[in-house]
Amino acid sequence: MELLEGLQTRKSIRAYKPEAVPRELLTRILEAACWSPSWGNTQSWEAVVVAGGVVPRLTADLVAAVEQKEAPNPDVPMPAGFPDAQQHRYMACAAGLFGTMGIAREDKARRKAHMLNMTRAFGAPVIIYVLFSADLQVPYTMFDLGAITHGICLAAHAQGLGTCIEAQLALYPDLVRRHVPIPEGRKIVIGIALGYPDPEAPANAFRTEREPLEKWATWVD
Repeated sequence: MELLEGLQTRKSIRAYKPEAVPRELLTRILEAACWSPSWGNTQSWEAVVVAGGVVPRLTADLVAAVEQKEAPNPDVPMPAGFPDAQQHRYMACAAGLFGTMGIAREDKARRKAHMLNMTRAFGAPVIIYVLFSADLQVPYTMFDLGAITHGICLAAHAQGLGTCIEAQLALYPDLVRRHVPIPEGRKIVIGIALGYPDPEAPANAFRTEREPLEKWATWVD
């Protein structure tokens, strides 16, 4: 896959085939992604690849926490809201996805089912947790973590796999640590669902839009 094509065609995948992803392929993806940009070449990222029977056991506990309305306690706090422009795009993303899936605004049952499905990593056979050391300063570290996360998603896309970057998978880090050997002193920033896309799933037909260049780029000659 040509690089610009990959950048322009990658999207979030929200339904996966149950087919396992070979470790050799996952290794190839991570080895490619490690060449992502890093501030001062500090390479502040770490990753834990979760697969096999651990995934359904972990996500079952995560779903139980959501259904029991346990208070999330992520290692990296999620924003309570966004400024108007970002909030508008955030809401438009949700509306577009639910519209593609045929879920009405007032259909609370199906919206809840979608959230629980998201907590199950959309049925992906692999979850990659991106970590960082707690003694690192967050702003510059997040630059590195965003870069490696995007690198993983692009490398997976180039191999015919799909991904979805999910804060939902990192809301209950204590539960994650029960199933996954997260090294001491490390924080979980995000979970990446990864697997072979289900081409028949309506959710996978959805793709967000991007603002035109003139809205976010300034030229200085």
